[in-house]
Amino acid sequence: MRGSICGVLALVAVAGLALPVAGQVTRSRTNTVTMGNSAPAARLPYTAEFKITRVQTLVNGSTITHESTQVIALDSQGRRMTATTDVPLLGNQTPITRVSVMDPVARTNSSWTVPGQKATVIQMPAPGVSRTGCLTNMQVRLPDNRTQPERPKPVIEDLGTQTINGVEAHGRRFTTTTPAGAIGNDAPLVRTTETWTAIAPASLRGLFVREVSDDPQSGKYTRELTNFTQAEPDASVFQPPEGYEIVNKPAPSSVCPGEEGTELPAISIPPPPPTQ
Repeated sequence: MRGSICGVLALVAVAGLALPVAGQVTRSRTNTVTMGNSAPAARLPYTAEFKITRVQTLVNGSTITHESTQVIALDSQGRRMTATTDVPLLGNQTPITRVSVMDPVARTNSSWTVPGQKATVIQMPAPGVSRTGCLTNMQVRLPDNRTQPERPKPVIEDLGTQTINGVEAHGRRFTTTTPAGAIGNDAPLVRTTETWTAIAPASLRGLFVREVSDDPQSGKYTRELTNFTQAEPDASVFQPPEGYEIVNKPAPSSVCPGEEGTELPAISIPPPPPTQ
């Protein structure tokens, strides 16, 4: 991020804006982006800004509020930059921006902070490469035949359509109730989650423009689109700032677990199906 990336990060850190979710480019070529379990959606490149708010209610009724902003830029080549900045609780504190870049062209994942001095660049595994020989080095854990409690299934409610910052979106609410005693709770716990997905214009379909989660254990979380620009991001936003030390690391899959002092993971074998 040279000239323009600094401008983007300054916007995030100072203005408290947010740019998340994947987008596309103005060229004839389009990108395919998968959102959760939804079908891939072709969209043009963009930069999106989001505001994120977390509110935790304490036992005495008081609340703790944390705010952050997020900026996401996606180009026509599939590069994606996400910059997240926590809004300081005190005015004299310096905002810290965490940046991550996924570059399928260079096949790297990069990350750094602003302010900072170093950027970590991790090479992606070569396509189609698998370390099948690693399996023989792993420990095997026998199945646990104890009955696991069934997870409560959410009730899904259609919320219809709504215009959010100029984008038409369709909403759904998921309500999950944990019965009393399931996790030591003396009363039922009700958790609700709303997701609003863009449906118009067509190029934005699949983009989450609002997410709201209200959980009695963790508090309330809101993430909402505040600004959206359909244009090719400047290439510099996908590069570390000028003068940063680059720390290169190999692809995680290039070393089998158990080699070079790594710990052997355990593989769980599922129990056989019940006899009919």
